[in-house]
Amino acid sequence: MIGYIIVLIVLLTLFMLPVGIVAMVMSSVYNRKERELRDEGEAHRKILEGTYDRIWINIKQRAGIKEEFRRSFNVIYPGLLDNSMANEEFIDWILDCNPDFDPMEYVPMAESIAVDRERFVAHQKRMLALITEHRQLVSGVPAKWFIKNRSAIHYVPMDTDFARWGRSL
Repeated sequence: MIGYIIVLIVLLTLFMLPVGIVAMVMSSVYNRKERELRDEGEAHRKILEGTYDRIWINIKQRAGIKEEFRRSFNVIYPGLLDNSMANEEFIDWILDCNPDFDPMEYVPMAESIAVDRERFVAHQKRMLALITEHRQLVSGVPAKWFIKNRSAIHYVPMDTDFARWGRSL
């Protein structure tokens, strides 16, 4: 009887040891992948937030607009990213903020905004793809059994036609 118990213990040990090692490796791999997605998402969030600052600073410097007009810039920012703000509307806003605006600065400023808009759209699309990939990872089997932090990556996308459809500039 004791022989059977010893054999059973040895067999269970030989079986459980590889299972434990595989579980540790899978846990490490899935948790590392989850952390990489979360870190990349945070990097894209900072880039997306930086887009706002870069566009504001560009407009502020080139159009000679004072810091006190930043709140009104918040109102026009989605329209700039959407490319739905007509040139006349944008120029009118600039002239409201700085009547002495040099029209020669408009073209380089608009080109810079267009470049930032393209970057914004690319980073927002990647951010949304990361969120989807993360959601699939933390809810999929067997990963969900091993991942410690299954909380969602929080991001509220800027909902514009340009960002949604990637219209040509």
